[in-house]
Amino acid sequence: MPTRPRVRYAIFAVLLGATLAGCTTPDATGQVKAAGSTTSGEAPSSAPKTTEKPYLTTTPTLEVSDQTVKPGTKLKFGEQAIIPFYSYYAKGVVGLTVTVESVKAPDADIDELPLKEEDKAKLRGKYFFFVREKLTNVDGINLAEVTTPILTASTKSGGFPGTLLGMGKHDVTGCEDQSFAPKDFSTKGAVFEGCRLYFGVASDPITSLAYTNQPYESAASRAVTWRNK
Repeated sequence: MPTRPRVRYAIFAVLLGATLAGCTTPDATGQVKAAGSTTSGEAPSSAPKTTEKPYLTTTPTLEVSDQTVKPGTKLKFGEQAIIPFYSYYAKGVVGLTVTVESVKAPDADIDELPLKEEDKAKLRGKYFFFVREKLTNVDGINLAEVTTPILTASTKSGGFPGTLLGMGKHDVTGCEDQSFAPKDFSTKGAVFEGCRLYFGVASDPITSLAYTNQPYESAASRAVTWRNK
């Protein structure tokens, strides 16, 4: 998986019709890229189970099995889906759990974002949507350096929430930027968590999140979808 070039500043965009100018659709690509998070679980092993990286430049074929959820599966926020997954080192399955929290965007956090002043002004009075993802290592395979996947988020109105683009730091209170999973994320039962920041208005929160990476697809009948109810 090639590394994308870094950009100096985050680009500001939103997909809500009545909020900010400019539109973009959240990218649902890749599982081994991105940016702060936490880990927990069983005691870490002293070293990764393998140091070879067979999937550094090659994407393996992932398949649905009796162990994984089927395409078209629908879950509630907080429920776990077992999905095929891979790292640079190995492929297997993980448990993926997602939740969403909505909080009014504090001016102090907006002031710290790497945005132009006119873009910060457009954020004031809006809400932050924290999409929290938890990966659980089911197989005990070496999942070092993975990140939580980018999900397709939809709002109550059927639109998309706003998002910050680029590789700048997007830390706000309660939702830190992602980082890669540590080298000891190779123990069965270990957990790696991340948070992605979106924004919008209180009346149009995120109500749906879809996982569309292979072997799933973007069509609702082929994706794994979480809903608020």
